[in-house]
Amino acid sequence: MKTGRFVIIGIAVLAMLALTWVARTPEPAQSAARLLPAGEAQLQVTPQPTEEAGELGEEADELGEPEPTEAALSSGLDKLDSFRSEVLVSWSGVRAFEEENGTKVDKQVEGFFNIKSAYVRQPPAYEMHMESSGMMDTESDEISKFSYIQVGDTAWMYQSESDSWMQMAAGTISLDEFMGMTPTGILPGLDARLKEKGGASTQDRGGIKCYNYSFTEKDIPQGTEGMDGVNSASGEMCIAVEGDYIVNFSFSADITNEEGENPMFDKGSLKIEYKVFDVNQPIVIEPPAEALAQKGAREDIPMTADAKIEFSMPGMVSYKTALSVSEVAQFYETEMPKQGWKLSENGKTTMEDMVILNFTKGKDQASVMINKAEEGEGTSVMITVQSE
Repeated sequence: MKTGRFVIIGIAVLAMLALTWVARTPEPAQSAARLLPAGEAQLQVTPQPTEEAGELGEEADELGEPEPTEAALSSGLDKLDSFRSEVLVSWSGVRAFEEENGTKVDKQVEGFFNIKSAYVRQPPAYEMHMESSGMMDTESDEISKFSYIQVGDTAWMYQSESDSWMQMAAGTISLDEFMGMTPTGILPGLDARLKEKGGASTQDRGGIKCYNYSFTEKDIPQGTEGMDGVNSASGEMCIAVEGDYIVNFSFSADITNEEGENPMFDKGSLKIEYKVFDVNQPIVIEPPAEALAQKGAREDIPMTADAKIEFSMPGMVSYKTALSVSEVAQFYETEMPKQGWKLSENGKTTMEDMVILNFTKGKDQASVMINKAEEGEGTSVMITVQSE
């Protein structure tokens, strides 16, 4: 893979992975956003700029693989107790679009994506808010918004397309799952190359003492095929003296893509701005009121007293209870009529370890699927509501 294409395609792939990961809808009856615990990365303090910093690691694998890169895992952020970060990627250029008659016409395109994140180690919490334009459809200037908030083992997700929040169970918060859009993820090996090169100045960035490095396209680690896509590039990288994480990063590049693999543009300019701040400061992460309100199907649909929600979105909720299948079925046959619901004619279906109840209320229909939990003890309940 050519390193020049790596720069632009790598950014695009990371961004699209972020979009895909945030936008995906989990299976209603299963936990969503299962995150594997991150391995503890060895803490390395940045050496003085005049000293040797060791040999570069192996070239990063081609992006497109869902696993985090080694560079991303060793970003140093996983050793912080809390922090906020922001990355803004913007581009403008020309891209060839195919007309209905088969001819191609060059059009001006531009776009951006902005990711704002916050992380707290204890109690474990994470949030990410993303805005983007010109990524999936370069002819559209509509801004898409995605949010993901996780507190402990519960997560909330927002999509502007549906303008609604979802609630779901989540696994262990793994920092490397969320921090692919860091300079070490976008340009792996660049920080090591700059440390090896030396010549940094010392600066204070937001109260954090940093080594500040300037670089050009010549400093970006190259593959054997060179950097045909990047015509010119320049930037700065500020690395914390204590903690070895990148505090500030700026990057500008003029890129020509001759092989048609760039989803952003064929020829144009790219800019990246990245910063980390509020390091080890008190940060409160919690879902907004509208997300908390989306914790059940509807107010007139009851849930058992011990219900543990696994997934919830407008018109649907899935939860687990310690009650048996028959006990849950009896609960809904008793409680739903109190809320104005009527069991439909032939509205009860009983099978082995499963009961399905169908209710009506005016033009609304509610289906309650009750079945024995696949794992462990208890019962899984999924309720869906539709209106004619």
